[in-house]
Amino acid sequence: MIRVIHLADDGTEVAAIEVDDFTIEVLYSGIADMLRAAIDDRPALALRDELPRGERQRREKILTRIRA
Repeated sequence: MIRVIHLADDGTEVAAIEVDDFTIEVLYSGIADMLRAAIDDRPALALRDELPRGERQRREKILTRIRA
């Protein structure tokens, strides 16, 4: 888990979020999928079947936010 902090110009904390390992993995894989799709000019790769249903749904939710 990592914590991302947004600081104001004077150094005060404006906002902070905590990001878990799964979200980071999904973000990186989502960016990689989008780059491959841009290079190949095809849609992004399908979801991995080995992920449980809940994790697939969570992954799709995160990727939807990235693409928005």
